[in-house]
Amino acid sequence: MLGKIFISGLIGAASSVAFNYGIASVPCGLVSPGADKVCFIRAFTNSLDSWKFGFILGGIFGLVSGVDYRRMKSRIQPIHLSLASVSCLGIHCLLGSQSFGYNTNFHQTDVGINSKYSPRMRAFLATIRWAETGNSGRESYRKLVFNGNFNDFSTHPLIKQCAPINGNRICSTAAGAYQMLDKSWWDLQPKLKLADFSPVSQDRMAVEYIRRNNAIKDVESGNFDKAACKVGKIWASFPCNSYNQNPKSMEKLNNYYQQQLLILGG
Repeated sequence: MLGKIFISGLIGAASSVAFNYGIASVPCGLVSPGADKVCFIRAFTNSLDSWKFGFILGGIFGLVSGVDYRRMKSRIQPIHLSLASVSCLGIHCLLGSQSFGYNTNFHQTDVGINSKYSPRMRAFLATIRWAETGNSGRESYRKLVFNGNFNDFSTHPLIKQCAPINGNRICSTAAGAYQMLDKSWWDLQPKLKLADFSPVSQDRMAVEYIRRNNAIKDVESGNFDKAACKVGKIWASFPCNSYNQNPKSMEKLNNYYQQQLLILGG
C-alpha cells in the first residue's frame, strides 16, 4: 500500500510540474532570439515549486483509486495522470498558492515614484512614463508595448508584440513604465544587480540610461529641453530621433514636466 501511494505521489508530482511548466513556458515562444533559453529555464524553475501539491494529490489518488500497478507493466495510465494534473490545478487555484509563474500581488510592490530621487529627476521620470505609456502613475509600470499589462515583476516579461506604426510593422518586447526592451534587461540587470523588474528597478534602469547619455546634469540643473533631446535616442516618444514613431512635441513634454515639478515641489 505504501509503495503504491509513493508511486502515485511521484506521478502526481511529475504531472504537476509538467502541467505548470507547459503554462508558464507559453510566453517564452514570443521573446526575441537569445532570450528564449533563459525564459524556458526560469519557467521550469518556477514550475518545480508545484511538486509538493502534485505528490500529495497523487498519493491520495493512489490510496483511493484502487489502481493496480502490477498490471501497468511500467506503463502509466493516462487517466491517472489526467486526474492528478487537473486536481493539482484545482488546488492551486483554490488556495492561491501557485500562479504559474505570475505574481499578481502588485499592490504590495513599492512604486518607484516614491523613491529618493530629487524632485527634478522624479518629474523627468514621470514625463518619460507619461510619454511612453500614456500615464505616469502606478499602472504605467505594468504596461506592455502595444496591448495589455503584465503582473509578474520577478523579471522582464519577455513578451514580443507587433503593431503597424506609420505604415510599418513594428515588433518589440518593450515593457514597463519606461518601455524597456528585453536586451536592456539583459544588459542592466547584472550591472545594476537588480533583483527584479519592480517599479524601483525600472526607475533605476531609466536613470542609468539618462546617465549614459550624459543628461543627469541637465536634468538636475532644470535644462529640460537639452536633457530630453539627449535621451531621445533611447525613448521613441521623445524628439531628437529618427524612429518615426509619432514622438510628442518638446512643448507638450515640457508642459507635463512643469506640472509634475509643481506637484513634487521642485
